[in-house]
Amino acid sequence: MVYAGSHASSFRQASEDLKEEAELEISEQRVMRATKRIGEERVAQRKAEEAAWEALSLPEQQGSPREQVPQVACVEPDGGRIQIRNRSAEASPEKAGNETRKGRFWRETKVGCLLSMASGTFAADPCPTIPEIFVDPRRMGQISREIKGFSAVGDVATKEESSETLVPQERRGRPEVLVRSVVATREPVEAFGKQLAAAAWQRGFMAAPRKAFVGDGSETNWSVWRRYFSHFTPIVDFIHALCYVFAAAMAGRVMEDAWPVYCRWAQWLWSGQVALVIAALQERQRELGPPEKNDSEDSPRRKVAEALCYLQNQASRMQYDEYRRQGLPITSSHIESTIKQINRRVKGTEKFWSTGGADALLQLAADYLSDTHPLANFWGERANHATGQRHYRSAG
Repeated sequence: MVYAGSHASSFRQASEDLKEEAELEISEQRVMRATKRIGEERVAQRKAEEAAWEALSLPEQQGSPREQVPQVACVEPDGGRIQIRNRSAEASPEKAGNETRKGRFWRETKVGCLLSMASGTFAADPCPTIPEIFVDPRRMGQISREIKGFSAVGDVATKEESSETLVPQERRGRPEVLVRSVVATREPVEAFGKQLAAAAWQRGFMAAPRKAFVGDGSETNWSVWRRYFSHFTPIVDFIHALCYVFAAAMAGRVMEDAWPVYCRWAQWLWSGQVALVIAALQERQRELGPPEKNDSEDSPRRKVAEALCYLQNQASRMQYDEYRRQGLPITSSHIESTIKQINRRVKGTEKFWSTGGADALLQLAADYLSDTHPLANFWGERANHATGQRHYRSAG
């Protein structure tokens, strides 16, 4: 029941799946209650583990509870979206009035990937030339729309030179993912950071010889890094940075003029020469002038200003040639795909959750996505502690 309730698109679908695949007549309400109850038990167990970790001394927190530690430890956080129905606010007009009507139910989920990786180190950059996928017009048009929702791509998607199909190149030195574990919650960022740090400690990440913390430019991510992972190498996701560069290069130019500029800037970014890109953006900003108050979001001046601000703020985390030399990851693709997997279950315009119900299901979704199989241990321990008695709740 819990597996079906955690994986199906809805509890009703889970009930129908159980009937069709397992010949079990179980109502959606019963599936929902069982899933929520087990999810709440896992949340309680997780909080107990976090409390035990928090009680450790700082040297112990920076060590490892196990002898074997990963060769490369990578932490990738990001946020998803979920609709939370605040019934207390609905019952209280003054509380409801504090929220805007549009999108007032949407809230952020916080998700983290902990990746054990294997890779070598190199005396020089093992891949000094930017991969072809990032200088293919059609693919960059797709990537920029998917990652940042940029609309100022002009005729990039239909440019004749773009290939019909482009197979991603095998990049020399790319770290190999060995084991993934996932954490997810609706709690505030402070609690999420502690949850992520406790999980990383359990996996032996703090004692790994090479450590990376990879995220986009969100201040939420970097506040977690400063508080719990400051001894990890901070890396801004290359693709997010590239999308800003792409949008700025395209802004206010026709394709024939823009594409060579983009390719030059993209190679600089790939090579860790961020200062050259910043200088080029500053020159372009002088040509266009600073953005004005009435400029639209798609105006060339605003696009260039946004890219310039992003790169200036994140420049210290964009030494991509050095990261590749150390065998560290440079993209947050793993957390992006993980959030998509979780969103399939919890996100939808027709799906509304209570705060407790959301956390319970997020916990189970993260458990099932983890290669460490935390639910296997949970079910074994739960059976050992079972008393054989049923617990009933009073109707009141």
